[in-house]
Amino acid sequence: MRVPISQLYLKNKTIHIPNQKETKLYQGVLKSLANGPQINPLLVVKDSAGKYAVVYGNNRFLAGSELGFKEFEVRVIPDGEPKTILANCKDYKTVKL
Repeated sequence: MRVPISQLYLKNKTIHIPNQKETKLYQGVLKSLANGPQINPLLVVKDSAGKYAVVYGNNRFLAGSELGFKEFEVRVIPDGEPKTILANCKDYKTVKL
């Protein structure tokens, strides 16, 4: 399912380090998204206002935002509990960064 960026937000903004965009991981995700399509969907939870909280894929969300993405491929999950997240990303492809 594709969701406009205006309907997405980061659920946990406090996990980011101040220089996150300078990290090797972030730069790899940015390069990957710039050179090809989004491979794995963001995992999101729908909130009571009808928007979607990103619970897995923060670097992809931030990098795509920086690149001007208008929408993202997402997978809606029932909650942001770690066991739910792990169960819903088992089929994700590993991307060599």
